[in-house]
Amino acid sequence: MKAALCFAGAAYFCIMKRLTILLLFAMFAVRAFAQKDSLAFDENNKYIYYQVVAQQGTAADSLFSRAVFFFDKGYPQVSLKTTGVTKAADARSINATGSFLVSKKSLVTSHEDGSVSFTMHVDVKEGKYRYWLTDFVFNPYQRDRYNNYVSVPGIYIPLEKPEGKIDKKDLVGYLDGVLLGSRKIGAKLKEFMLKNPPLQKKPEVKKISTKDW
Repeated sequence: MKAALCFAGAAYFCIMKRLTILLLFAMFAVRAFAQKDSLAFDENNKYIYYQVVAQQGTAADSLFSRAVFFFDKGYPQVSLKTTGVTKAADARSINATGSFLVSKKSLVTSHEDGSVSFTMHVDVKEGKYRYWLTDFVFNPYQRDRYNNYVSVPGIYIPLEKPEGKIDKKDLVGYLDGVLLGSRKIGAKLKEFMLKNPPLQKKPEVKKISTKDW
């Protein structure tokens, strides 16, 4: 009886030890992913959301055409607008500007506190591409006489310099919104980068003879 109890206790201890190891491994994996897929600071001390995506076996020209199609069809121009395209032998890139709405973390607010504008950049090479969002600038909203929330003109606050303009608690909520918005844009870009854009059908042009009339 004692031997059976000892065996059962040892087995239980072994199972719990394995579960603890798996739990710790999962926690470290989640933390590592969160650190990789999060906002950081670039060489200019600006917030940046930066990702490099490997896509082996895909030519740079194909990746470039897919990126162009993403900026054309992925979002309305009011949300994401192309500002520059470079297609050279050694450089294929696209620049764009955009914005998304943000709000602070609160159970009592049911509206956005403002919008955050940003710039986006995409580079492609053989078998891989990278993209980043940066230059995050907050523009607060206010209630107008019609009870609508509208942009406050003339107030644009870089999120790296919130001192005296954005409360610390509010800033946390805005940065969470920036990260969430950046992830959504990145996820949609990745969808477009996996498939070629549809072929554009050339419109039929009728021929007309001017000899007989």
